[in-house]
Amino acid sequence: MATSRLLDSVVRALEILEVLDAEGELTNSKIAQRLGMEKSTVFRTLNTLRAKNFVRQDPETLKYSNSYKLFEMGHNVARRTGLPKQAFRFMRKLANTVNGAINLGVLDGDKVVYIDKIESDETVKVCMKIGQGIPLYCTGLGKSFLASMSHQAIKAIIGPGPYKSYTEKTITTFDQLALDLEETRKRGYSIDDEEHFRGIVCVAAPIYNAKGETIASLSVAVIKMYNGQSEIDFKFLGQAVYEAADGLTGSVGGQRPNHFLPWASGQGA
Repeated sequence: MATSRLLDSVVRALEILEVLDAEGELTNSKIAQRLGMEKSTVFRTLNTLRAKNFVRQDPETLKYSNSYKLFEMGHNVARRTGLPKQAFRFMRKLANTVNGAINLGVLDGDKVVYIDKIESDETVKVCMKIGQGIPLYCTGLGKSFLASMSHQAIKAIIGPGPYKSYTEKTITTFDQLALDLEETRKRGYSIDDEEHFRGIVCVAAPIYNAKGETIASLSVAVIKMYNGQSEIDFKFLGQAVYEAADGLTGSVGGQRPNHFLPWASGQGA
């Protein structure tokens, strides 16, 4: 959609919600400063959002923050997909097999959004919130989606690079990403080896619908420094998450496309 066709008032409201999501709590003046808007414009927009229960204002500090209404709406979207309910038994079984945090994510623009999780028994937990968005190119969940896309489609979503570096291991060029995704397709699961967060390893596999399209991704995340061994057993984690994702795919009436059958054909690495 062309930018000229967007409604300015709606864009302003959404930008305010996004800056409050990023910052937590802000005064009217700070929001105006962050977004380069007139204070009076921000004030009127906030009054509308507050009247519709999308934001609230602390009576003492006068700071604004997002309300739970946005969370409720997001939760309803996730609930209607039916995935969290159907995924729970597969996630629980996976959690009992591996000692890590189990996450379920769906594609949302250029990010993956968590829609369900099971916490790890580790003393130090992998703290990711339901509803939180993470990058596609440097996370296990994200690369599970990208692996089923063409180069053209990938560039249309995340651009040609270079990409933001989160750690010294982050993939920052498209050529590097393309090679990584080729390995992902061969293995049947994706690997984030401390690419997004230092000390955290994530292994993920895609979930498909009846057309063989990726509709979600399932992952296990472990704390590398607390794993209790010198090396991460990627093959063990990969096969476990692959089998769980494959079971969930069958449960939702999906089918894995022919180019993604490494374990079935004995090619798992």
